[in-house]
Amino acid sequence: MVAESAQRIGHLVLVLPDGGRVPVEDHMTIGRGEDTTVRIEDPTVSRRHARIALTPGGAVIEDAGSRFGVLVDGRPLTGPRRLEPGAEIRLGNAVLHVEPASWSGEPPEAPGPNPNETVVVPIGATRDGLRAAAPPADGSIRPRLRSGWALKRIADDSHDARHVLRDLRTNAFVRIDDEDAQLLRLLDGRRKIAELLADATTLLGAAGAGRLARLIAGLGDRGMLDGVAATPKMEAEPGLVRRVFTPREWTYEWIGDLFERAYASWGRLWFSPLAVTGLILLSLAGLVTFSYLIGARYGTPLVVAHRLLLGGLVFIAGRFLLVALHETAHGVTLAHYGRRTQRAGLRLVMIFPYAFVDTSEAYFEPRAHRIAVSAAGPLSDFSCGAAFAIACALAPKGNVRDVLFQLAFAAYVGAFFNANPFLDRDGYQILSDWLGQPRLRERARAQLSVRLSGRASDGEGSSLLGRYGIAGLVWSLIGVGFVVVLSLRYYDRLSALAPHGLVVAGFIGFFVLLLLPVAIALGVPLLRRARFGAAEVNRVIR
Repeated sequence: MVAESAQRIGHLVLVLPDGGRVPVEDHMTIGRGEDTTVRIEDPTVSRRHARIALTPGGAVIEDAGSRFGVLVDGRPLTGPRRLEPGAEIRLGNAVLHVEPASWSGEPPEAPGPNPNETVVVPIGATRDGLRAAAPPADGSIRPRLRSGWALKRIADDSHDARHVLRDLRTNAFVRIDDEDAQLLRLLDGRRKIAELLADATTLLGAAGAGRLARLIAGLGDRGMLDGVAATPKMEAEPGLVRRVFTPREWTYEWIGDLFERAYASWGRLWFSPLAVTGLILLSLAGLVTFSYLIGARYGTPLVVAHRLLLGGLVFIAGRFLLVALHETAHGVTLAHYGRRTQRAGLRLVMIFPYAFVDTSEAYFEPRAHRIAVSAAGPLSDFSCGAAFAIACALAPKGNVRDVLFQLAFAAYVGAFFNANPFLDRDGYQILSDWLGQPRLRERARAQLSVRLSGRASDGEGSSLLGRYGIAGLVWSLIGVGFVVVLSLRYYDRLSALAPHGLVVAGFIGFFVLLLLPVAIALGVPLLRRARFGAAEVNRVIR
């Protein structure tokens, strides 16, 4: 009966204050409590504020005994009222809107979600945002998405359609392309496997059936299909080396609240156009100043008060401080766009601790916002490095100037590392979003491997990917040049304070860290070609 009435009245969705979209369901409750169908974190919203039911005449809303009442189109509720598309619901200070659903569950011609729209199906929802589906009486398999997911289209134009599917139970993210998002709409529990394959072929042509099979298998492995448990991951007992290099992680839920409070109190000041322009100009001035410091040898890396150990400790302490500021910049920027940091804390790799902030929530933002979240960390590094470099240039000769030089050096080492587009760090995320190229690094490396193997480039490779691979190599070579300059300028000073072998080992370590990504990118395809020949390489690549 509910399904029939839903068909007659059409599908409706609630647009939440954060832009999320929740299908209107029967027996839906809205409030601040954890047991509500739609939870709204607002102190003016009661724990159980309003409820919605589906009746033969349509969806109706009524007050559930809230403190501040419910307003629909500016009028207080005194009893059940029918919901119409375009209605505005005010619960305390929270405002929700009622709109017709974007997805109808129909075959190929049905339109998908609008750009930058978030479709949310709460845990326990009965329609999964598509259309009611009773359990098949004939026992046939009819794949259906389990409730508890959110889908965000993160494309900024029709030529760059990508989506993020989030499991609301585990907060895990899956990035899928537009074709898989179209296939996702078919998994409403109404179609048998044969019907799904036919519709997938109609949607995407001959490749549709294979893509559908991979999509269903992937969702099943993650436990996102009704009646299918997640595939347990069986891993062998890690060896000693793997245990040593496996990061240990401690997360703290209160850090997300800290970032939101920081943004509300002082963080918002840094997001004005004047403040951002000032930070960029400061960063440029800092690069010039630090180059002058190295040329004039105002300080020596890792040396304070003519002591290498003391300078090393200052450098390490400075890195810890700068990493904390770097990650804080990411978290505050997320708060600026209304996103909460879900995971943050400390990681321990071997004996080296460092802070981290999970910025996966930025996947649900437009491209410009994602770039800003990724760029906030490196901009923090460059700005701090500039401040320390300028202060070092103005400080009189002595221990204070040595300390300022170490802090500036620590900031620029971190900035260079995080901005490297050849590593999976902030620079790569910025470039990938700016170019609108998903999986940019993997595709560029594959294209580079094809060229190095001697195989002709195919349609998958592009000049854009080739330029990215070359840009990564150039960036790494610039880093090598930086280390060469440091070794030429400071070898004699460092050799006077430490054994010759230790100084050489330190510079070699820097070279290895900078050249390791290049060695992997170039070495693996060249080694395969040398061992197996071009024919075997072509077979492996295919």
